[in-house]
Amino acid sequence: MKALLVFLALYPATRVVAESRPNFVIIYTDDHRWDAVGASRASSIQTPNIDRLSESGRYFPNSFVSLSICAPSRASLLTGYYGSTNGVMDMESALIVEDDTLAERLAESGYETSLFGKWHLSSTPERLGFAYSSYFYGLVPYWDVTFMRQGEELVLEGFVDDATTRETMLYLDTVRKRNKPFFVCYNSFAPHMDNSFAWPARESSLELYPKSKLPYPSTWEGELPGKPPYLKRNRPRQRALEYGYADLNNVLDHIQGYYASVTDMDAAVGELLDYLRREQLEDETYIILMGDNGWFNAEHGLTSKVLPYEESIRVPLIVSGPGVEAGVSEALALNLDIMPTVLELAGLPEDDKLHGRSLVPLLKGESVEDWREYIYYEAPHPQHGTMPLISVRTKDWKYVATYAEPTLENLMFEELYHLESDPGEWRNLISDPALDSKREQMVAFLEEARARYTNEAGLGKRKPLSGL
Repeated sequence: MKALLVFLALYPATRVVAESRPNFVIIYTDDHRWDAVGASRASSIQTPNIDRLSESGRYFPNSFVSLSICAPSRASLLTGYYGSTNGVMDMESALIVEDDTLAERLAESGYETSLFGKWHLSSTPERLGFAYSSYFYGLVPYWDVTFMRQGEELVLEGFVDDATTRETMLYLDTVRKRNKPFFVCYNSFAPHMDNSFAWPARESSLELYPKSKLPYPSTWEGELPGKPPYLKRNRPRQRALEYGYADLNNVLDHIQGYYASVTDMDAAVGELLDYLRREQLEDETYIILMGDNGWFNAEHGLTSKVLPYEESIRVPLIVSGPGVEAGVSEALALNLDIMPTVLELAGLPEDDKLHGRSLVPLLKGESVEDWREYIYYEAPHPQHGTMPLISVRTKDWKYVATYAEPTLENLMFEELYHLESDPGEWRNLISDPALDSKREQMVAFLEEARARYTNEAGLGKRKPLSGL
């Protein structure tokens, strides 16, 4: 009954009939850090289409992912659980359960489910509840990519995200005539690096970002004070050196390519948004745009992701649709919140077992007194050269616990940052005796979250990849 009342409150009464339940389009952008949208006002990046989505919807500048790497982030989005529960804690493990995903639940309730663009889980989209799919797996070129459309391989010409948009619109041309609600997952590839580890963006987009005017992080030289010593020899630092990050000009080359690729992706997303408006679907469709993880652009001298610093774990999140109050919510949000939010908006039963929480009250502009005080970040398995770690982040503070391999048993290093005065996480305050009480509070949050969300029994049990 509660879910139905929320559905009626958000969805215009004139449209509440069995044949016109709300549609959903989830746009999951790849390696898309929180400040790589114009709405953040934190960079010079140009994303006019995503910005207009934020202007019509609810923008969450403080949104995060459960684990900042492709497969685990996507598994959490589709299952509503942290990786230690759903089985995907790194790039070499598979989902433990495949028959209770968000797509499965919506399909069982009458939704037409589909997925387009990048796919990075070992289970096929079909096995996870998507009745229709047109996708590619993992790393690909930016241009002329081979897609798998309903089991048939075909090369789609042009920029990869443009091709994903065309495939999505082609499908919607057909499915919207069936008088059934649809659920679409649109997964961009940009701004992820291509299969040659470059950003071959359009020249017109590169020209928007002359290197002489680009900002760059003050920590680009990678001195890593107050960080775990192993970071100086781990993959994110060593790969950065391979990219030539000892030379600022090479850093600026990468920032330029990253920014331009975001702008190219934004244009492809804009085509999809234009289609929804042109076909008069906008007023009955919830659009949720979120990054799957962030990306280091030489902050701390690093590249890649996984590590628990802001550029890696913090992502854009925007929700637009019927009844959503336009504006900004400063609440701490997670990719784990997407599944309970969609279920509630679709009028489906609430599931208290899920690790996320419905954003619906926040979408209506309500003040929620008992909203989460912190977010929990879980990276329990070594990957991309990192050690096992977990972290909690409140509005102003972050605590990181790093452990010796193989998992979360022997505490090796602690970090404590005051984000308000040190947003770049440059000064580790863990040894400041004046902050002992703050450390104790953050450790208590960490232990509370670990007990609630981390499946300790599952840490050493990984289902091996079975392939597609």
